[in-house]
Amino acid sequence: MARPRALFIAPMMPALAGNGLAMRLGVFLEALAAVAAVDLVVVPVAGGRLQATGYVRSFAAGVTVIPLEASGTHFRLLSLIADPALRLRAFADYGRPSLTAALSPQMRQTVERLAGQRAYQLIHVGRSYMMPLAADLPGRSVVTLDLDEDDRRSFASRASFARRQGNACLADWLEQEGRAFDSLIAETAGNCRRVFAASELECASILRRHPNLRVEPIVNAVTAPPRVSACDDGRTLLFVGAFGYEPNVDAVLWFARRVMPLLRARNCAVRLLVAGADPPAAVRRLAGHPDIAVLGFVDDLSRLYRRATLAIAPMRAGGGTRIKVAEAAAHGIASVVSGEAAAGLFGRRQPWGLICATPKQFADACSEGLAHAALRERLAQAGRRAVAARFSRNASRRRLANIFGDCIVAAGENERPRHAR
Repeated sequence: MARPRALFIAPMMPALAGNGLAMRLGVFLEALAAVAAVDLVVVPVAGGRLQATGYVRSFAAGVTVIPLEASGTHFRLLSLIADPALRLRAFADYGRPSLTAALSPQMRQTVERLAGQRAYQLIHVGRSYMMPLAADLPGRSVVTLDLDEDDRRSFASRASFARRQGNACLADWLEQEGRAFDSLIAETAGNCRRVFAASELECASILRRHPNLRVEPIVNAVTAPPRVSACDDGRTLLFVGAFGYEPNVDAVLWFARRVMPLLRARNCAVRLLVAGADPPAAVRRLAGHPDIAVLGFVDDLSRLYRRATLAIAPMRAGGGTRIKVAEAAAHGIASVVSGEAAAGLFGRRQPWGLICATPKQFADACSEGLAHAALRERLAQAGRRAVAARFSRNASRRRLANIFGDCIVAAGENERPRHAR
Protein backbone atom coordinates (compact mmCIF):
# COMPACT_ATOMS: atom_id res chain seq x y z
CA MET A 1 0.00 0.00 0.00
CA ALA A 2 1.37 3.44 -0.95
CA ARG A 3 2.33 5.75 1.89
CA PRO A 4 0.24 8.88 2.44
CA ARG A 5 1.77 12.01 0.94
CA ALA A 6 2.34 15.28 2.79
CA LEU A 7 3.50 18.71 1.66
CA PHE A 8 5.59 20.82 4.04
CA ILE A 9 5.87 24.54 3.19
CA ALA A 10 8.77 26.08 5.14
CA PRO A 11 10.36 29.57 5.34
CA MET A 12 13.88 28.15 5.64
CA MET A 13 15.70 24.83 5.37
CA PRO A 14 15.00 22.57 8.39
CA ALA A 15 18.05 21.56 10.40
CA LEU A 16 19.12 19.39 13.30
CA ALA A 17 21.20 22.17 14.88
CA GLY A 18 22.09 25.82 14.38
CA ASN A 19 19.30 28.35 13.83
CA GLY A 20 16.42 28.04 16.31
CA LEU A 21 13.64 28.24 13.71
CA ALA A 22 15.46 25.74 11.48
CA MET A 23 15.68 23.34 14.44
CA ARG A 24 11.96 23.68 15.11
CA LEU A 25 11.19 23.05 11.45
CA GLY A 26 13.39 19.97 11.69
CA VAL A 27 11.25 18.46 14.45
CA PHE A 28 8.14 18.95 12.33
CA LEU A 29 9.84 17.43 9.27
CA GLU A 30 10.92 14.35 11.22
CA ALA A 31 7.41 13.88 12.62
CA LEU A 32 5.80 14.23 9.19
CA ALA A 33 8.25 11.73 7.69
CA ALA A 34 7.26 9.19 10.34
CA VAL A 35 3.73 8.98 8.90
CA ALA A 36 3.97 10.12 5.27
CA ALA A 37 6.18 10.63 2.24
CA VAL A 38 7.06 14.32 2.53
CA ASP A 39 7.62 16.82 -0.25
CA LEU A 40 9.40 19.83 1.22
CA VAL A 41 9.01 23.27 -0.38
CA VAL A 42 11.38 25.91 0.99
CA VAL A 43 10.83 29.59 0.23
CA PRO A 44 13.71 31.18 2.19
CA VAL A 45 11.78 34.14 3.56
CA ALA A 46 13.53 33.64 6.91
CA GLY A 47 16.99 33.28 5.33
CA GLY A 48 19.42 30.45 5.84
CA ARG A 49 21.02 28.02 3.41
CA LEU A 50 19.37 27.12 0.12
CA GLN A 51 20.90 23.71 -0.41
CA ALA A 52 19.22 20.64 1.04
CA THR A 53 21.49 18.87 3.50
CA GLY A 54 21.89 15.14 3.98
CA TYR A 55 19.77 15.52 7.11
CA VAL A 56 16.88 17.03 5.12
CA ARG A 57 17.10 14.50 2.29
CA SER A 58 16.95 11.64 4.76
CA PHE A 59 13.42 12.73 5.73
CA ALA A 60 12.04 14.44 2.62
CA ALA A 61 10.99 12.42 -0.42
CA GLY A 62 11.46 15.53 -2.57
CA VAL A 63 12.89 18.99 -1.91
CA THR A 64 11.94 22.07 -3.92
CA VAL A 65 13.66 25.37 -3.18
CA ILE A 66 11.99 28.47 -4.64
CA PRO A 67 14.52 31.34 -4.56
CA LEU A 68 13.35 34.80 -3.62
CA GLU A 69 13.04 37.27 -6.50
CA ALA A 70 13.13 41.03 -6.74
CA SER A 71 9.71 42.10 -7.97
CA GLY A 72 7.68 45.28 -8.27
CA THR A 73 5.11 44.29 -5.68
CA HIS A 74 2.76 46.68 -3.93
CA PHE A 75 4.88 46.41 -0.78
CA ARG A 76 8.08 47.27 -2.65
CA LEU A 77 6.45 50.40 -4.00
CA LEU A 78 5.09 51.52 -0.62
CA SER A 79 8.47 50.94 1.01
CA LEU A 80 9.90 53.63 -1.30
CA ILE A 81 7.60 56.34 0.10
CA ALA A 82 9.87 58.89 1.75
CA ASP A 83 7.43 60.37 4.25
CA PRO A 84 7.23 58.04 7.32
CA ALA A 85 3.60 58.86 8.10
CA LEU A 86 2.47 58.29 4.52
CA ARG A 87 4.55 55.09 4.34
CA LEU A 88 2.95 53.77 7.53
CA ARG A 89 -0.53 54.62 6.23
CA ALA A 90 0.20 52.79 2.98
CA PHE A 91 1.48 49.80 4.97
CA ALA A 92 -1.71 49.75 7.04
CA ASP A 93 -3.75 49.82 3.82
CA TYR A 94 -1.61 46.97 2.47
CA GLY A 95 -2.88 44.93 5.41
CA ARG A 96 -0.38 42.06 5.30
CA PRO A 97 2.89 41.43 7.17
CA SER A 98 5.92 42.62 5.22
CA LEU A 99 7.27 39.05 5.08
CA THR A 100 4.36 37.99 2.87
CA ALA A 101 5.51 40.45 0.21
CA ALA A 102 8.21 37.95 -0.81
CA LEU A 103 5.54 35.42 -1.85
CA SER A 104 5.02 36.22 -5.52
CA PRO A 105 2.22 34.89 -7.78
CA GLN A 106 4.86 32.78 -9.54
CA MET A 107 5.71 31.08 -6.24
CA ARG A 108 2.06 30.35 -5.60
CA GLN A 109 1.78 28.84 -9.09
CA THR A 110 4.76 26.58 -8.42
CA VAL A 111 3.19 25.27 -5.20
CA GLU A 112 -0.21 24.89 -6.87
CA ARG A 113 1.35 22.93 -9.72
CA LEU A 114 3.10 20.61 -7.27
CA ALA A 115 -0.11 20.11 -5.28
CA GLY A 116 -2.03 19.42 -8.45
CA GLN A 117 0.39 16.66 -9.46
CA ARG A 118 0.31 14.93 -6.05
CA ALA A 119 -2.64 13.80 -3.98
CA TYR A 120 -1.57 15.26 -0.64
CA GLN A 121 -3.55 14.12 2.35
CA LEU A 122 -1.81 16.67 4.56
CA ILE A 123 -0.27 20.10 4.01
CA HIS A 124 1.75 21.53 6.88
CA VAL A 125 2.76 25.20 6.90
CA GLY A 126 5.63 26.52 9.01
CA ARG A 127 4.81 30.06 10.26
CA SER A 128 1.73 32.14 9.52
CA TYR A 129 3.38 34.34 6.89
CA MET A 130 3.68 31.29 4.61
CA MET A 131 -0.08 30.64 4.64
CA PRO A 132 -0.75 32.56 1.38
CA LEU A 133 1.07 29.74 -0.42
CA ALA A 134 -1.41 27.19 0.95
CA ALA A 135 -4.55 29.11 0.07
CA ASP A 136 -6.86 27.55 -2.53
CA LEU A 137 -4.65 24.55 -3.30
CA PRO A 138 -6.34 21.79 -5.29
CA GLY A 139 -7.63 18.68 -3.53
CA ARG A 140 -9.10 18.06 -0.09
CA SER A 141 -5.92 18.12 1.94
CA VAL A 142 -6.03 18.70 5.68
CA VAL A 143 -3.95 21.77 6.57
CA THR A 144 -1.95 22.26 9.78
CA LEU A 145 -0.07 25.39 10.82
CA ASP A 146 2.79 26.11 13.18
CA LEU A 147 2.61 29.68 14.46
CA ASP A 148 5.65 29.12 16.71
CA GLU A 149 5.06 32.34 18.64
CA ASP A 150 2.35 34.94 19.13
CA ASP A 151 3.56 37.42 16.53
CA ARG A 152 1.21 40.16 17.72
CA ARG A 153 2.65 40.00 21.22
CA SER A 154 6.22 39.70 19.93
CA PHE A 155 5.93 42.76 17.71
CA ALA A 156 4.19 44.69 20.50
CA SER A 157 7.16 43.92 22.76
CA ARG A 158 9.61 45.11 20.12
CA ALA A 159 7.52 48.21 19.46
CA SER A 160 7.39 49.07 23.16
CA PHE A 161 11.16 48.74 23.36
CA ALA A 162 11.66 50.93 20.26
CA ARG A 163 9.37 53.57 21.76
CA ARG A 164 11.36 53.57 25.02
CA GLN A 165 14.49 54.10 22.94
CA GLY A 166 12.90 57.15 21.35
CA ASN A 167 12.25 55.60 17.93
CA ALA A 168 8.53 56.29 17.54
CA CYS A 169 8.61 55.74 13.76
CA LEU A 170 9.97 52.20 14.12
CA ALA A 171 7.57 51.51 17.00
CA ASP A 172 4.57 52.50 14.86
CA TRP A 173 5.77 50.24 12.05
CA LEU A 174 6.30 47.26 14.38
CA GLU A 175 2.84 47.71 15.91
CA GLN A 176 1.34 47.64 12.42
CA GLU A 177 3.32 44.47 11.63
CA GLY A 178 1.74 42.84 14.66
CA ARG A 179 -1.76 43.92 13.65
CA ALA A 180 -1.16 42.63 10.11
CA PHE A 181 -0.03 39.24 11.45
CA ASP A 182 -3.16 39.05 13.57
CA SER A 183 -5.38 39.83 10.58
CA LEU A 184 -3.62 37.14 8.54
CA ILE A 185 -4.13 34.58 11.29
CA ALA A 186 -7.80 35.51 11.62
CA GLU A 187 -8.22 35.15 7.87
CA THR A 188 -6.37 31.87 7.34
CA ALA A 189 -5.79 29.87 10.53
CA GLY A 190 -9.47 29.02 11.00
CA ASN A 191 -9.21 26.77 7.94
CA CYS A 192 -6.48 24.69 9.62
CA ARG A 193 -7.33 21.44 11.35
CA ARG A 194 -4.59 21.89 13.97
CA VAL A 195 -2.55 24.95 14.95
CA PHE A 196 0.61 24.87 17.08
CA ALA A 197 2.66 27.32 19.17
CA ALA A 198 5.85 26.94 21.16
CA SER A 199 4.50 27.09 24.73
CA GLU A 200 1.42 27.26 26.91
CA LEU A 201 2.17 30.96 27.34
CA GLU A 202 2.11 31.56 23.58
CA CYS A 203 -1.08 29.51 23.18
CA ALA A 204 -2.88 31.41 25.92
CA SER A 205 -1.84 34.74 24.43
CA ILE A 206 -3.07 33.74 20.94
CA LEU A 207 -6.35 32.33 22.26
CA ARG A 208 -7.22 35.58 24.02
CA ARG A 209 -7.67 37.16 20.58
CA HIS A 210 -8.58 34.04 18.57
CA PRO A 211 -10.71 31.94 20.95
CA ASN A 212 -12.04 29.70 18.19
CA LEU A 213 -8.63 28.42 17.09
CA ARG A 214 -7.58 24.92 18.07
CA VAL A 215 -4.06 25.90 19.12
CA GLU A 216 -1.87 23.63 21.22
CA PRO A 217 1.72 23.71 22.48
CA ILE A 218 4.59 21.95 20.75
CA VAL A 219 7.68 23.09 22.63
CA ASN A 220 10.95 24.16 21.07
CA ALA A 221 12.68 20.84 21.64
CA VAL A 222 16.35 19.92 21.79
CA THR A 223 18.40 16.76 22.04
CA ALA A 224 20.47 16.34 25.18
CA PRO A 225 23.90 15.12 24.06
CA PRO A 226 25.93 12.63 26.12
CA ARG A 227 27.76 14.20 29.01
CA VAL A 228 31.34 15.02 28.10
CA SER A 229 34.16 16.55 30.06
CA ALA A 230 34.04 20.33 29.85
CA CYS A 231 37.14 22.14 28.74
CA ASP A 232 36.12 25.64 29.76
CA ASP A 233 38.58 27.95 31.44
CA GLY A 234 36.18 29.34 34.06
CA ARG A 235 35.94 32.74 32.36
CA THR A 236 34.06 32.25 29.07
CA LEU A 237 30.59 33.65 28.38
CA LEU A 238 28.78 32.44 25.27
CA PHE A 239 26.01 34.10 23.25
CA VAL A 240 24.35 32.16 20.42
CA GLY A 241 21.67 33.63 18.17
CA ALA A 242 20.83 34.44 14.56
CA PHE A 243 21.42 38.11 13.78
CA GLY A 244 18.65 38.35 11.25
CA TYR A 245 16.50 38.78 14.38
CA GLU A 246 16.93 42.36 15.61
CA PRO A 247 16.46 41.63 19.38
CA ASN A 248 19.57 39.40 19.20
CA VAL A 249 21.60 42.28 17.76
CA ASP A 250 20.39 44.62 20.50
CA ALA A 251 21.11 42.01 23.19
CA VAL A 252 24.76 41.52 22.22
CA LEU A 253 25.47 45.22 21.75
CA TRP A 254 23.79 46.09 25.06
CA PHE A 255 25.71 43.41 26.96
CA ALA A 256 29.05 44.39 25.38
CA ARG A 257 28.54 48.11 25.99
CA ARG A 258 26.80 48.08 29.37
CA VAL A 259 27.75 44.88 31.19
CA MET A 260 31.27 44.04 30.01
CA PRO A 261 32.69 47.37 31.31
CA LEU A 262 31.25 46.62 34.78
CA LEU A 263 32.91 43.19 34.75
CA ARG A 264 36.24 44.68 33.69
CA ALA A 265 35.96 47.36 36.43
CA ARG A 266 35.77 44.52 38.97
CA ASN A 267 38.93 42.96 37.49
CA CYS A 268 36.79 39.99 36.54
CA ALA A 269 38.72 37.84 34.07
CA VAL A 270 36.10 37.27 31.39
CA ARG A 271 35.80 36.81 27.65
CA LEU A 272 32.70 36.80 25.48
CA LEU A 273 32.18 34.48 22.49
CA VAL A 274 29.48 35.59 20.06
CA ALA A 275 28.17 33.00 17.59
CA GLY A 276 25.48 33.54 14.98
CA ALA A 277 24.99 33.90 11.27
CA ASP A 278 25.19 37.27 9.50
CA PRO A 279 26.35 39.58 12.30
CA PRO A 280 25.87 43.22 11.22
CA ALA A 281 28.72 45.71 11.16
CA ALA A 282 28.01 46.98 14.69
CA VAL A 283 28.39 43.44 16.08
CA ARG A 284 31.46 42.67 13.96
CA ARG A 285 33.15 45.77 15.34
CA LEU A 286 32.96 44.28 18.85
CA ALA A 287 35.73 41.91 17.78
CA GLY A 288 38.11 44.85 18.07
CA HIS A 289 38.11 44.36 21.83
CA PRO A 290 40.54 41.72 23.12
CA ASP A 291 37.89 40.19 25.42
CA ILE A 292 35.27 39.66 22.68
CA ALA A 293 35.39 37.19 19.78
CA VAL A 294 32.73 37.44 17.04
CA LEU A 295 32.66 34.02 15.39
CA GLY A 296 29.83 34.35 12.85
CA PHE A 297 28.12 31.14 11.78
CA VAL A 298 29.44 28.08 13.66
CA ASP A 299 28.61 24.70 12.16
CA ASP A 300 29.24 22.65 15.31
CA LEU A 301 27.99 24.47 18.40
CA SER A 302 28.73 21.51 20.66
CA ARG A 303 32.42 22.49 20.66
CA LEU A 304 31.50 25.99 21.80
CA TYR A 305 29.27 24.70 24.57
CA ARG A 306 32.14 22.55 25.85
CA ARG A 307 34.29 25.70 26.06
CA ALA A 308 31.61 27.86 27.72
CA THR A 309 31.47 28.59 31.43
CA LEU A 310 28.11 30.36 31.24
CA ALA A 311 25.63 31.08 28.46
CA ILE A 312 24.03 34.52 28.27
CA ALA A 313 20.69 35.58 26.77
CA PRO A 314 20.16 39.28 27.56
CA MET A 315 17.28 39.90 25.11
CA ARG A 316 15.21 42.94 25.98
CA ALA A 317 12.35 42.49 23.50
CA GLY A 318 10.66 39.93 21.26
CA GLY A 319 8.73 36.78 21.99
CA GLY A 320 8.67 33.03 21.62
CA THR A 321 10.68 30.46 23.53
CA ARG A 322 14.46 30.94 23.33
CA ILE A 323 15.60 27.59 22.05
CA LYS A 324 19.26 28.47 22.63
CA VAL A 325 18.68 28.72 26.39
CA ALA A 326 17.23 25.20 26.34
CA GLU A 327 20.08 24.03 24.11
CA ALA A 328 22.66 25.40 26.55
CA ALA A 329 20.92 23.56 29.39
CA ALA A 330 20.93 20.35 27.33
CA HIS A 331 24.71 20.72 27.08
CA GLY A 332 24.99 21.21 30.84
CA ILE A 333 25.62 24.98 30.76
CA ALA A 334 23.95 27.37 33.21
CA SER A 335 22.58 30.62 31.78
CA VAL A 336 22.38 34.25 32.78
CA VAL A 337 19.26 35.60 31.10
CA SER A 338 16.68 38.36 30.95
CA GLY A 339 13.10 37.76 31.98
CA GLU A 340 12.13 37.88 28.30
CA ALA A 341 14.59 35.09 27.49
CA ALA A 342 13.44 32.92 30.40
CA ALA A 343 9.73 33.16 29.45
CA GLY A 344 8.24 29.77 28.69
CA LEU A 345 11.33 28.00 30.07
CA PHE A 346 11.88 28.66 33.77
CA GLY A 347 11.13 31.14 36.53
CA ARG A 348 12.63 32.27 39.81
CA ARG A 349 10.95 29.54 41.87
CA GLN A 350 12.54 26.67 39.92
CA PRO A 351 15.47 28.29 38.14
CA TRP A 352 17.98 26.65 35.91
CA GLY A 353 19.58 29.98 35.22
CA LEU A 354 19.97 33.42 36.77
CA ILE A 355 17.32 35.98 35.73
CA CYS A 356 18.42 39.62 35.50
CA ALA A 357 17.20 42.97 34.20
CA THR A 358 19.72 45.78 34.77
CA PRO A 359 23.39 45.95 33.72
CA LYS A 360 24.42 45.70 37.38
CA GLN A 361 22.26 42.59 37.91
CA PHE A 362 23.81 40.95 34.86
CA ALA A 363 27.31 41.86 36.05
CA ASP A 364 26.56 40.53 39.55
CA ALA A 365 25.14 37.27 38.19
CA CYS A 366 28.00 36.71 35.75
CA SER A 367 30.56 37.44 38.47
CA GLU A 368 28.87 35.03 40.86
CA GLY A 369 28.44 32.32 38.23
CA LEU A 370 32.05 32.57 37.05
CA ALA A 371 33.37 32.50 40.60
CA HIS A 372 31.34 29.58 41.95
CA ALA A 373 31.58 26.27 40.13
CA ALA A 374 29.14 24.63 42.58
CA LEU A 375 26.42 27.17 41.70
CA ARG A 376 27.00 26.62 37.98
CA GLU A 377 26.81 22.86 38.38
CA ARG A 378 23.60 23.01 40.44
CA LEU A 379 21.87 25.19 37.86
CA ALA A 380 23.24 23.13 34.97
CA GLN A 381 21.93 19.88 36.45
CA ALA A 382 18.50 21.45 37.03
CA GLY A 383 18.45 22.66 33.44
CA ARG A 384 19.47 19.32 32.00
CA ARG A 385 16.74 17.56 34.02
CA ALA A 386 14.13 20.11 32.87
CA VAL A 387 15.11 19.73 29.23
CA ALA A 388 14.91 15.94 29.45
CA ALA A 389 11.48 16.14 31.09
CA ARG A 390 9.83 18.98 29.14
CA PHE A 391 11.82 19.79 26.00
CA SER A 392 12.75 16.39 24.61
CA ARG A 393 13.06 16.28 20.83
CA ASN A 394 12.05 12.62 20.76
CA ALA A 395 8.92 13.28 22.81
CA SER A 396 7.86 16.25 20.65
CA ARG A 397 8.47 14.26 17.48
CA ARG A 398 6.36 11.31 18.72
CA ARG A 399 3.51 13.56 19.80
CA LEU A 400 3.51 15.42 16.49
CA ALA A 401 3.64 12.18 14.51
CA ASN A 402 0.51 10.98 16.32
CA ILE A 403 -1.27 14.27 15.57
CA PHE A 404 -0.24 14.19 11.90
CA GLY A 405 -1.36 10.56 11.67
CA ASP A 406 -4.81 11.53 12.97
CA CYS A 407 -4.97 14.36 10.42
CA ILE A 408 -4.17 11.95 7.59
CA VAL A 409 -6.96 9.65 8.75
CA ALA A 410 -9.30 12.67 8.72
CA ALA A 411 -8.16 13.50 5.19
CA GLY A 412 -9.08 9.96 4.13
CA GLU A 413 -12.53 10.46 5.61
CA ASN A 414 -12.88 13.66 3.57
CA GLU A 415 -12.14 11.78 0.35
CA ARG A 416 -14.66 8.97 0.87
CA PRO A 417 -17.92 9.30 -1.08
CA ARG A 418 -20.86 10.22 1.12
CA HIS A 419 -22.78 7.02 0.30
CA ALA A 420 -19.77 4.96 1.45
CA ARG A 421 -19.76 6.49 4.94
